[in-house]
Amino acid sequence: MELRTVNTFLHIAELHSFSRAARELGYSQSAVSSQIAQLEAELGTPLFDRVGKTVRLTDAGQTFLGYARTLLETAQQAQAALQPAQQVRGSLRIALADSVCSTFLPGLLQRYPARRPPGGRGPLSRHPASSDEMLQLLSTNQVDLVYTLDQPLLQPALVLAADVPEPVCFIAPLQHPLAQESVLPLDILPRQEFLLTERGMSYRDALDQVLEAHQLSIKPYLELGSAALLCQMVEQGMGLSFLPEYIVRSALAEGRLARLNVPDCTVMMHRQLFYHRDKWVTPQMNVFIELVRQGAQTK
Repeated sequence: MELRTVNTFLHIAELHSFSRAARELGYSQSAVSSQIAQLEAELGTPLFDRVGKTVRLTDAGQTFLGYARTLLETAQQAQAALQPAQQVRGSLRIALADSVCSTFLPGLLQRYPARRPPGGRGPLSRHPASSDEMLQLLSTNQVDLVYTLDQPLLQPALVLAADVPEPVCFIAPLQHPLAQESVLPLDILPRQEFLLTERGMSYRDALDQVLEAHQLSIKPYLELGSAALLCQMVEQGMGLSFLPEYIVRSALAEGRLARLNVPDCTVMMHRQLFYHRDKWVTPQMNVFIELVRQGAQTK
C-alpha cells in the first residue's frame, strides 16, 4: 500500500470528487481512478460509491478513513522527526474574526515556520469573515481552520482545537467624566456618545441583548467593522466603546484609556479555533494549532 495512494484516497473522501482531487494533487483523473482501483483491490472491498456525478464513501471506506489518516500522519511525523530543521511546506487557509486577525495573526505569522519563497506563493491565506460565514467556509472545505470570537460554539461537525475566554469591556477617553467613577449603573450608558462595532459582530450582539433585557438600548453615532480603529478613536476623545479586552489591553496599561466598571453588563466571549471533523489534519494545521495553544498558555 503506497502512501501516495492513501493520500489520494483522503483527498477524494474530503472533496467528494475524483476530478477535484486530481486537480488539487496535480494528477490526471485516470491516474487517480487507477490508484483507487489498486487500493480497493488490495483491501478487497469497494471504498467509494459512484452514482452519477456523486462520490460517497462506502461503509468500508468510512472504516478505512480513520486508518488512512493515521497512516499518513504517522509517516509525516516520522519524516519530521528525521528532518527537524525542515520547513513546513504547503498552504494553509484560515478564516478569522476581524479583531482576532488584527491582534493575533501578526505574531502567529512571525512564529509560523513556513516562509514565502522569493517570487512564490505565500504559505498562508486568510479570510476575514463573520462567525456564520466562517463556519460555512469550513463546511464546504474552502478553509482549513476557523478562528472565531463568539459565544461558545458546540457543533457535532466541528473539532475544537483551542478555546480561550476573552472578556469584553467598556472604555472611555481619560478626560471623560465617567472615567472618574468607580462603578456605573447600566442605565447611564444610553445617554452617552458611543462608537460601536457593527450589528452582527458577536460582542456587539451580546451587548444589545444585555441592554434589551433591561429595556435599554444604545444608538451609536458611529458603527465600524474595525475594533482596532474604534480603540484609536476613543483614545482621541471621540466617545465610549465596548471592545474585547485584548484589543485595548496595551492602551489601558499605558494609561491612554480608562476602563469603565459596569457590573450589570459582564460579557465573556471565547476565542476558539476549529476544524471540520472530516478534515484530514495537515502538518501545517498542526503547527498553527500548536502556536495558538502556546499563545493561550502565555497569555
